[in-house]
Amino acid sequence: MSRVKIVLPDHYLFSMRYRVGISDLNYARHLNSVAMVHILHEARLQFLAHLGFTEANIFGLGMVVTDMGVDYRSESFANDWLTIDVGVGRFNRYGCDIGFRITNTALEKVVCNAKIGVVFFDFDKHKIALIPKAFRDMLGQPELDID
Repeated sequence: MSRVKIVLPDHYLFSMRYRVGISDLNYARHLNSVAMVHILHEARLQFLAHLGFTEANIFGLGMVVTDMGVDYRSESFANDWLTIDVGVGRFNRYGCDIGFRITNTALEKVVCNAKIGVVFFDFDKHKIALIPKAFRDMLGQPELDID
């Protein structure tokens, strides 16, 4: 079986810490995959807040998740502190990938690498929208050919 390949961004723009709680564990007493989805969601929202946005309003558009991939590298247990580094890359006409490197702070060991694919969305028109130029400019992304 082939493994998921995660392409991480060249650099990270935001970092947050997360303490693994008892409710984040599975029957084997390590961090479960459902909890990781919640952690990635929180990191994405905190990243957007850091930039001054919400997922419902980024230069007048919303952001919708299209896909997610997680490549687990090591376990994490209750009371571990995780550092979640967040970056952006792989821009296209309608969105980009948000990349995450999750590290166990005490062990300095990567727990997983992850990415969330997102598109911009006009909720009033209920349609996918072109990525706002101001958003690309803010993140130092080059012009895209969007004829």
